[in-house]
Amino acid sequence: MLIRKLKLLRSLQWRLVVIFVLVSVALMITVSISLNYSMESVYYKDFKNRIDKGFESWGIGENPSGNEIITDLKDNYNAISLFMVRDYVTYTVIDKNNNNILYSSDNLFEEDSDKFIEEILNSKNFLSALAGKDGNQGRAIHSNERVFFDYARTKGEYILYFRFYKDEWGVVINSFNNIIRNAFIIAVILSLVFGYLLSKTITVPIVNLMHKAKNIAEGDFSQVAEVKSEDEIGKLTRAFNYMAKELKKTLNEISKEKNKIETILNYMTDGVIAFNIDGEVVHANPASKLMLGVDEFNMNFNEFSNKYNLGVTIEEMLYLEIFNTKEAILNFNDKYIQIYFALSTNGQKKAEGIIAVLHDITEQQKLDNMRREFVANVSHELRTPLTSIKSYSETLLDGALEDSETAYRFLNVINSEADRMTRLVKDLLQLSKLENEQMQWNMQVFDFYSLVRTSIIKVELSAKEKGQILECFSIGEKPQVLADKDRIEQVLLNVLTNAIKYTPEGGKITVYVGRMYSDAYVKVADSGIGIPEEDIKRVFERFYRVDKARSREMGGTGLGLSIAKEIIEAHNGSISISSQLGKGTEVTVRLPVYNGEQASEEDVIES
Repeated sequence: MLIRKLKLLRSLQWRLVVIFVLVSVALMITVSISLNYSMESVYYKDFKNRIDKGFESWGIGENPSGNEIITDLKDNYNAISLFMVRDYVTYTVIDKNNNNILYSSDNLFEEDSDKFIEEILNSKNFLSALAGKDGNQGRAIHSNERVFFDYARTKGEYILYFRFYKDEWGVVINSFNNIIRNAFIIAVILSLVFGYLLSKTITVPIVNLMHKAKNIAEGDFSQVAEVKSEDEIGKLTRAFNYMAKELKKTLNEISKEKNKIETILNYMTDGVIAFNIDGEVVHANPASKLMLGVDEFNMNFNEFSNKYNLGVTIEEMLYLEIFNTKEAILNFNDKYIQIYFALSTNGQKKAEGIIAVLHDITEQQKLDNMRREFVANVSHELRTPLTSIKSYSETLLDGALEDSETAYRFLNVINSEADRMTRLVKDLLQLSKLENEQMQWNMQVFDFYSLVRTSIIKVELSAKEKGQILECFSIGEKPQVLADKDRIEQVLLNVLTNAIKYTPEGGKITVYVGRMYSDAYVKVADSGIGIPEEDIKRVFERFYRVDKARSREMGGTGLGLSIAKEIIEAHNGSISISSQLGKGTEVTVRLPVYNGEQASEEDVIES
């Protein structure tokens, strides 16, 4: 029950009602006490004034004897107690020299004289009269369950002590208190009713605002409170509506920014993983999951670091200075991922979490490796002929010139190695122009099949020397293409030459030419040694050879297929290789079919 009352008092409405009732109760109590005190004061003053008036009409001398005073008091008692009930007013004559009571009309004196005398001697009014002053302190005194006022005044050598018992005026005061009590009950009831009604005018709008605020907290920003007054509640309602409007506007802006950031994160090529201050994952964008090869990222920071051996802990990160970063390189599944760790902060520059940015540097790493490999290959390719040239030149200088046959053979070797270096430099320059789009193209429309046939004729002799069968088949229509004829022939010769080189004696090379959809294509299939599966994806790399020793013996630079790929792709075409080790290789070249439009100046690509 007490708990229910306490819960009830949590309501502002009932607190206001209680306050209203308490104020009313306090006011009624104050009024009651004040009125009681005022009435007692009035009765006492009336009691004193009547005694004083009675003495004025008495006419007793200044220094009467005790017997005279007693006799005159008895004779003039009615005058002294004018308009008072006789039984409620008593008088006592006391000799102030020895405090002896000469006479008393009070029944208490007869019933218990000792107590009566003790009360008189302790009375402040009596003591004042004893000191020569009037004892007129209007203070209620209790005796034998009766309440009275006393009054003392001096007459010669005697003190006249009067008592006015409350029995008479107490009835009036009690009746008055009953009226006040009834009024108090009515006031409490009215306070409850009016307090409840008044509090509702305050709490109902507040409760309404509270419900609307709850709806806003749940995401419904269409809430508008009706303004029913121009007082503080009305101002509060207007402020609430303004707050709701501004909150909706602000949250819409935040939502737009959030959606923008989410869109950016979702479509970023770099991975982003956010952790909170406890190391729990907050967000991981699709790119980060793709890089790490996971469908869902459910690791905390330390688990993430330990799994991929990053060597970074959340404790280290939290001690990191703001705007500083930590870096780690992750190498797994043939991928190189560079990871930057930084602290995310709030407006007070305090750490709120950790951001990990993942950058896939696999291609960059591959390019760096290729660049290093390219430099090493170029150095190697140049060192071999230069070594030969130098050694044969030194031999000639040491006296071999005198032997004409030896000198002639050495000079042929030097010339051959010089030609090899020339071809290498020429291929490098051509590849550089292709990669930097500095090649000048002589674009023209020609019959693709005729060019393939011409290229085959140029290599037929080499195939016959190895006893190989070289066949060409035209499938469907013979397409026209718009391209640099000489460069396309260079590609075809490279592909055909490779097929002849890597096909054993007595092998077979078949060429298919035709059209497939919007492309002209040529497929060169051989029964050669084939290419290992792991090497197929690298055959277009510069200087890459499946069998390096055999390739050098055959005079290749290792740049032919790289150049071929650049030429074909510059013509918006494609070149692909499929192979099985020990069974042969197929190389397919595709070029867009000429659609009949007149070649323009834009068809010639210049640096």
